[in-house]
Amino acid sequence: MEFSIYKLDTTRESFKDILINHYYMHQVGETKTQQVEKSIGENQVSTELVIEFYFRKDSNEQSISWYDYWFKFFDSDENHYKSVESAFGVIIIEIENHLYGISLGRGHHYTNKIADLDFGLDIAEIIIRENSIDIKSAKFFKQTKNKSLTQYNKNSFVTNEIGESNEMVIGKIDIDDKYQNWVISDYLDRAVFGTPLKINASNYDPSEIIEIVFEVHFISIYESHNRKHSFPRISILKNSEDNAYKIANLNTILLNELKSDKEQLDVSLSYFIENDGDILIEPINSDIELIYSRRKHEVPFDINKISQKIKELDVDDIEKVSIKPKMNPEKRIPLLNFLDFTTTYESKNYCLYKGNWAHFNASYIEFIEREITKVNEITTYNEEYNLDQNLLERGKVIIDSSDTYHNVSYTEYKYNVFLHDKYDFKLLDREREHTIFKEVEFADLYDETDANLIHVKIGSTKDLRYCIQQSLHSAELFNIHSNSLEEYEITIVTDISMLLVVDFENIFDSDGRIDFGKSKSIYFKTEVIEWHNRLRSLGFNPNIIVAKDLR
Repeated sequence: MEFSIYKLDTTRESFKDILINHYYMHQVGETKTQQVEKSIGENQVSTELVIEFYFRKDSNEQSISWYDYWFKFFDSDENHYKSVESAFGVIIIEIENHLYGISLGRGHHYTNKIADLDFGLDIAEIIIRENSIDIKSAKFFKQTKNKSLTQYNKNSFVTNEIGESNEMVIGKIDIDDKYQNWVISDYLDRAVFGTPLKINASNYDPSEIIEIVFEVHFISIYESHNRKHSFPRISILKNSEDNAYKIANLNTILLNELKSDKEQLDVSLSYFIENDGDILIEPINSDIELIYSRRKHEVPFDINKISQKIKELDVDDIEKVSIKPKMNPEKRIPLLNFLDFTTTYESKNYCLYKGNWAHFNASYIEFIEREITKVNEITTYNEEYNLDQNLLERGKVIIDSSDTYHNVSYTEYKYNVFLHDKYDFKLLDREREHTIFKEVEFADLYDETDANLIHVKIGSTKDLRYCIQQSLHSAELFNIHSNSLEEYEITIVTDISMLLVVDFENIFDSDGRIDFGKSKSIYFKTEVIEWHNRLRSLGFNPNIIVAKDLR
């Protein structure tokens, strides 16, 4: 027999009201109290628990699908039905103003709707045995992987990947010796950790299960600093009646940010969305139609311009704003799908994921921050590459002096030509002499001294994310086809760099060093970590140079 323990994000009175008036359950027996006393080494703890039992049984007649086919074939008019019974049970337990639920039968349909989504995996981080994890299920919030179910060999240690969101783990319980006399020590064999903690028991005494709920409650609060493992997690906030107020409040926080007069907004744009395939909006020189209250407004695909238009229109509901890309005008897409925003609400972290609000737990943030320090280590700020108007004019003079250059006027090309001339880099920007993957621009510059392919990007967060994907894509292709750039006499590449020219200060620390952990974009951090790790695995040395746009 299995029982699932949920931590509930509500009060006992509120949940009772939901069970009775919304789900038509009735209370079984009387409300009980139970005094629980526990030994922790030489110390004693004692707490009173309030416990209630709610139940409902449904019975209805349903057709028998296979009988429906055959009785008609034999020209019979004698139809038969089957009786289907569904039983719903919920035990609610109040401990020190915290509420827990044990789901019985189909009761999980109700406890799930109001559960703390992180509870099961938070407990797993404390009490799961490190080398005894059997199975792990995870989603991936990144471009290269979507979902995985992994079964581990005995005594294997589990590691996490960037962008990984754990959904469920199965393994043995391992608690500290000071809890050896607790009831949970008799249930160490195998447990399932997801939203709830699910424990198997061939036979049990209800009072023991109630004691286990208290023990898990105590461990979750007083041992939260002693985590053995890390299970990062992102959970999509479902568009349900229960979450309506959260979504509305998060939308208001976002809208207030977009309407603020801050010089540097904490919200940025994504350069593409996934909607039955990728829809790409080029970050350079692109225009869109912004639609609100059935009116269309032409604006550049730029967060500051969009923010300004939202203020002008006095938008009061961000969900009513949509855009039409000029290159794909038949598509009308909610603006939310393109926004990259992270915030804190009710002491929890939220971000936008494909236009939906998603909550990510503390372990996810800690994992990102731990990995981003490795990216910071290969990143330098170099003022020699700072961009100003004078530099661009010098680049234009160089272009006009020879017909070997392309007759284009965009900023990045003039900047690249200047660097090519000053540092004797090979110029690859807009070059199409290579015959393998002819449509791919493998880099903007090549430093022959360091065998270094350099991708250059000037712009905002969305442009930097675009550069990351370009660099990663070309690195993977070059790794397979190392002769791709022979037409430019490039046969050796040991380093791959990104030169990022930015006009914002939020990635600089107080000493002027680069700290990508200060970025507000969870997407940018996830993608630059993936870029760093992937290049390492391909055998390249990754480097990032940051310069300032001083125009």
